[in-house]
Amino acid sequence: MRKLFWRLHSVIGLVAGMGLLVLGLSGSLLVFHEEIDAALHPGQVRVEPTPEGRLPLEKLVVAVEQQVPGHAVTGWSLHPGDPSAADGVFVMPFGTRDWRYTTVDPYRGKVLSAPDLFDTTLKGTLLKLHTELFLHHLGLAIVGLLGVALCFLGISGLYLYRRFWKTLFRLRWKASFRMLSGDLHRQIGVLSVGFNLLLGFTGAWWNLSHVIEDFIAPHEEAADEVLFHEKLFSSEFEIEALPVRAEAELDGFVTHYISLPWAPGGPFTLWGKNRDAAWFRSHYGSQVAFDSHTGEVQSVHDLRQAPLSQQILDAFEPLHFGNFGGWISKTLWAAAGFGPALLCLSGMAIWWQRRARKPSPRSSPAMSQKIGT
Repeated sequence: MRKLFWRLHSVIGLVAGMGLLVLGLSGSLLVFHEEIDAALHPGQVRVEPTPEGRLPLEKLVVAVEQQVPGHAVTGWSLHPGDPSAADGVFVMPFGTRDWRYTTVDPYRGKVLSAPDLFDTTLKGTLLKLHTELFLHHLGLAIVGLLGVALCFLGISGLYLYRRFWKTLFRLRWKASFRMLSGDLHRQIGVLSVGFNLLLGFTGAWWNLSHVIEDFIAPHEEAADEVLFHEKLFSSEFEIEALPVRAEAELDGFVTHYISLPWAPGGPFTLWGKNRDAAWFRSHYGSQVAFDSHTGEVQSVHDLRQAPLSQQILDAFEPLHFGNFGGWISKTLWAAAGFGPALLCLSGMAIWWQRRARKPSPRSSPAMSQKIGT
C-alpha cells in the first residue's frame, strides 16, 4: 500500500506541480492585492478624508454619471473600516453588458481612474489567473482538479511521512542535494498540510460545483435580453438612506456593497455582514433588497438564520483568502500560498535526482553481457 501511495504521490505531484505553482503564487499576490494597488497607484485607491465627511451616495452616483457619460452606475463597493480607501464603482455602458470598474473619492465625488473592464484590473487579472488560468470553463475544471490533487498530495504525504515527528526539523545541509531536497519537501509538506487541505478543498468545491452546475443547466444569455439605454431609477432616490434602513431590518447589519438596478425593474440590493459576526464570515453573506421605484423592502436574507450548510459555504471566502485578520492572517495565508510552489520545486528536485541516479538499461551488467555476446 505504501508503495502505491508513493507512486501516486509522485506522479500526481509531477503532473499537477506547475499548475499548483501558478495557483500558489497568484493566490499569495491576491491576498495583498489592495496593498499592491496602493503602492502602484496610490492616487487611484487612497483618498484624504474631509471634516465634512462623505457625500451622500445619491450625489456620488450623479457625480459619476456626469464624469463618465453614457454609463450607468451598477455597483458600489464600500470600505466601512477604512475611511482613507476610495470607493470601488462598477459602471455599464448603455446598451451593453460590459461591467467596467473605476474608483471614486467619496468626499469630493471625483472619479479617480478611467472605467475599465474589471478583468484588466490587478485584482481581476489575478482572479482570472487563479480561478481559471485564463482558460474560461476549461480552466475552471482544471483548477478544480488541481484543488483535488492538492488535497490528495497532503493526505498521501501525511501517510508516507506518518512518523514525521521524529525528523520533522532535521535538515541535512552537509548531505547530498537529494537528501536535503527530501528533508525540505517533508518539512514544508507537514507544516503546510492544514493550509493545503483548506485551500485545496475550498478551491475545488467552488470550481467543480460551478462546472457541474453549468453542465447540468447551461447558462445561456437570452436572445431577447433587454439592454437598457437610460437610467433605471430616479436621481432623487435616497440611496444614502438604504444602509440605515437595512440595519433596521437586520440588527447590526453593515453594508459592504450596493448592487444598483442594471436591468429594467431590478432592485437595489445591499450585501453585508453583521457587525458582531465571527471572523470567518464573508462581507457579503446577508442581503437586503429594496424596490428601485417605491423603496419598499423586497426581501431580507439573514445569514445567521440560514442553514448550517450555507453558513459553511459563506466561510469559504475568508478561509481561502485569509482576509479576516488584517496583516497577521494575510501574511500567514500569503506564506501558505508559497507552500505548493516550494513543494513543487523540491518534489521535482527529488524526482530529477532519482532519475539521474537510476542506471540506464544499456549500462546494466545484464544488458552489457547481452551486447557482448
